[in-house]
Amino acid sequence: MNDFFRSKTFKIIAVLLAAVLAFFLRAVYTGGLMPALSHIGGAVATPFGKFFAGIGNAVEDFFQPILHGRELQQENEELQRQVDELTRRQADYDELKNQNDLYRRFFSISDSNADYVLEPATVIARVPDDPAGSFIINIGQSQGITSGMPVITENGLVGIVGRVSERYCRVLTLMDPSVNIGVLDSTTLDTGILTGGPALSEDNTARLTYLRLQSEAAAGDLILTSGYGEMIPQGLTVGYLSEVTLAATGLTQEGMIDLSARPENARQVFVITDFTVTQTPNEEVPPEETNP
Repeated sequence: MNDFFRSKTFKIIAVLLAAVLAFFLRAVYTGGLMPALSHIGGAVATPFGKFFAGIGNAVEDFFQPILHGRELQQENEELQRQVDELTRRQADYDELKNQNDLYRRFFSISDSNADYVLEPATVIARVPDDPAGSFIINIGQSQGITSGMPVITENGLVGIVGRVSERYCRVLTLMDPSVNIGVLDSTTLDTGILTGGPALSEDNTARLTYLRLQSEAAAGDLILTSGYGEMIPQGLTVGYLSEVTLAATGLTQEGMIDLSARPENARQVFVITDFTVTQTPNEEVPPEETNP
């Protein structure tokens, strides 16, 4: 027993008891025991409170996206719906604007050429490997389109219908080597044949051939369709003469025509499906038969 009172453990316990006793005596002397205990409890509890509050905030932050994910998804879906609606309205507006432009040109051409039956069409594709610039339009046999029909823009003749399918057709431009069209000089009324060629496509030009040797056609003259052959009406604008020279044979003249309609600019076109045939200026008309 005496050894215990002399041990180190007893000395530590004694010091702690003395410290506790001194604390209580001081607390009683300065204002009471409860405030002191409250102060001790607050000092001990504060770190634990902060610790658990931090854990709570972290848990809330972790589950926040999950708890509000559905709400955010609904908001995103609504925003996407609004974007889709605006895109659709813009597309409808663009289509309506193109249609208005098309019909304005349609009525302008129809008013000045009342004997034409026109079928409006839209260019939907271009033939990339064709140097003459042929293109595809969205009408065909179901609209009464046949090969050889003239295709025009507001600037004039741009080509003729080539191969035709049920709903589409290919338009051969005036620069195509296979295209040959009767034309006339609006100043001298001399006629000739327009023909294309691969070397002419870059300049949007065509060749005027079989112009009579005595013709006074000159650069700057307006060239129109002559109506020869009854496949293309007379009077369609083709372009302007840029030069006139003597042909290699020495028997006729020939020239170059700057074409008015440019195929690469064509977006909306018109196919002339029917028209009133007009006599060409130099076309001979057989005499009427008379009864004896």
